[in-house]
Amino acid sequence: MNLPWLPSMLQTTDPLFPIGSYAHSYGLEELCATGEVRDGESLLRYLKTVVYLNLQEFELPYLRFLYESASKPDPEIICELDAEIGASKPSKELRNASSAQGQQRLRLISKLRPTPLFETLQELKNVKRLTPHHLTVFAAENVDLGTPLEPTLAAWAYQTLAAPCAASLKLIRIGQEGAQSVLTSALQDIEMLVSKSLPVERDFAGAFLPNLDIASQRHEQAFSRLFIS
Repeated sequence: MNLPWLPSMLQTTDPLFPIGSYAHSYGLEELCATGEVRDGESLLRYLKTVVYLNLQEFELPYLRFLYESASKPDPEIICELDAEIGASKPSKELRNASSAQGQQRLRLISKLRPTPLFETLQELKNVKRLTPHHLTVFAAENVDLGTPLEPTLAAWAYQTLAAPCAASLKLIRIGQEGAQSVLTSALQDIEMLVSKSLPVERDFAGAFLPNLDIASQRHEQAFSRLFIS
């Protein structure tokens, strides 16, 4: 086996890696509060509609654009793509969650495995040309590791599907086995999501998710909450 990138990729996609993902539900908490997500069946429906659409039409295409730009590297395009990611998030909570995790990932990986690429990202951040968002740092990290594109896309999809399943344990009556059952069903579609995301061009990348944006905006004003977003 010639997979030198795999151990490090597993390390940074593990929930143990401290970038704060455990503190975010990405809008799920408010959807649970309104009853839209209330059990395993409705959680899986949420993944297969809202989360799948966002992955297929927006996050995976933008991760691919960033991966290709970081491979050159092309700082100008990286900054443009990073700004577009921020502009695509009308909810302040989701925007802040993306930037907070991106900055924490950059800070930690720069400390663990300092490289010229991370130094460039840090310099762009310091002069306020780059946020950077989580997708941006994830792409640069896997380019630096030598992770092939499709495993990079699959790893991001896994993280994105696993996060709401983990959050659901605190929000609805589902239990560990129930959450794993939902996640197992969703993971079977990762290859399909990656495949469908590959033809999406930059001019057409984007997902209209009003229910998620509204849920996140309502969550900002919630009287009490378990998660930051």
